[in-house]
Amino acid sequence: MKTLLNIRQEYTSILQEIEQNEGELTPEMEDALAINAQELSEKSLAYVEFMGNLNAQNNRIEEEIKRLQNLKRKNTQVLDFLQKGLVQAVNEFGTIRTGTYTIGVRHSEECVIEDSDKVPEKFKTVKMEVQVDKLAVKKAIKAGENVPGAHVQGNQHPVVR
Repeated sequence: MKTLLNIRQEYTSILQEIEQNEGELTPEMEDALAINAQELSEKSLAYVEFMGNLNAQNNRIEEEIKRLQNLKRKNTQVLDFLQKGLVQAVNEFGTIRTGTYTIGVRHSEECVIEDSDKVPEKFKTVKMEVQVDKLAVKKAIKAGENVPGAHVQGNQHPVVR
């Protein structure tokens, strides 16, 4: 099957042949031009239809991405709710052993940036946007330094083994 490039090259070759014949068309040249025009039309139609199919497929993919992102968001909300429930249960009743699982609580800390504009420049890194170096801020706060606009808070996460 010919590609559009092949059809264009053949068409150019036929035009050059006509030019060399000083504009005279032979019956063979007329037939070749007609066949070439028909092939061009068919190939162009196939391209347009294929492009339409790809566009439709891309639209379906976009819709599926949105559906999956929404499902992920909902799952994350349920997961957060369930994890908080486990943490509360462990805090209230202690380590829970069930089946082959032991459920406990792991303590961690997170640096929360309340207002990045108030955090001193030495804790910021400049990329395409201003970001606060949360690890450096956390270390500074833990070392006793007062960092306006930030604090360290304790968090709890369920540990399932």
